[in-house]
Amino acid sequence: MNKKKYLLLLMCINSLSFTGCSLFENRAETADQAVERASNQKIFFANYDLVWKAAHTVLKYTVATENPDFGVIETDFVKSVDGWLPPYKNKPDLPGSRYKLIFNFAKGQTKGRESTRVTIEKKIEVFKNIISDTQSVASDGLEEKIIFYRMEREIVIAMALKKAGEAGQ
Repeated sequence: MNKKKYLLLLMCINSLSFTGCSLFENRAETADQAVERASNQKIFFANYDLVWKAAHTVLKYTVATENPDFGVIETDFVKSVDGWLPPYKNKPDLPGSRYKLIFNFAKGQTKGRESTRVTIEKKIEVFKNIISDTQSVASDGLEEKIIFYRMEREIVIAMALKKAGEAGQ
């Protein structure tokens, strides 16, 4: 009995050693997959106007400038103590800082469907003291992901309501 178990184990190890390396091969990434993977960009399979409206719905900051023709929304600066905090934090990491969000929208076609790509850039400025200039800090990407999630929910709800309205007529 031990010989059978030993042979079975040896066969399993051999088969795994031959196929194991192929599991970790790098596959070519398409441009769409790279955009989806990026933390500050997302492609929505919806028309431009619906995505623009969803962004305004979920945005809780004062809008400084916006231009739907160029696809840009920019918020006023928000003090970090007044801004968004992750649920696991009680106070911001950099209390003497401020930030603003810049949205860029682009119409397009993805996989034969109408789509809109949204890029969110969070510009964080840290004040060291009154005299020195501000220092730029990179975002952790959490607030951007939350905004994308909320936008996606708004778009799904709007599309479902439109479909229900069409079915009721």
